[in-house]
Amino acid sequence: MSAPACNSGGLVLADLKSHQCRFPLDGQGAETRFCAVEIAPGEWLPGFSGGSYCRFHRLVSRGRGTEAERAAPRVLERLG
Repeated sequence: MSAPACNSGGLVLADLKSHQCRFPLDGQGAETRFCAVEIAPGEWLPGFSGGSYCRFHRLVSRGRGTEAERAAPRVLERLG
């Protein structure tokens, strides 16, 4: 299932409620606006990489990884 695009205008940190996306959209310091899209309780995993981001921002914040990270499945297959 693909994630919907983010159309949020965002909120400043002081206005965010629990289970709202913390992905920074724009601004600096106290004026930084965060996505604020509601996150389902089962997807709310603060403390994990992207765990406080909505599905859309969790997907766009993941990079390709390093060459070693991309090669790991092939290495494990050879060792296994």
